[in-house]
Amino acid sequence: LEQIRIAKDIINSRNLNPDIKNIVKGLMIESYIEDGCQKVDGGVYGKSITDPCLGWEKTERLLLDLADML
Repeated sequence: LEQIRIAKDIINSRNLNPDIKNIVKGLMIESYIEDGCQKVDGGVYGKSITDPCLGWEKTERLLLDLADML
């Protein structure tokens, strides 16, 4: 997933470059209960009706991985 790759790339760039570290203080992750997105009438509980999101398990794994990178 692009969101995971980009988040890790941001932290890696921040770790390698002091200028980026001074500028980048955080990042946003689009997360919800279930992976992906659906139309308003999709009927899947916990799935976004707006932008595609990471599900709970992928979000948890990503946050733990990012914390290890810091």
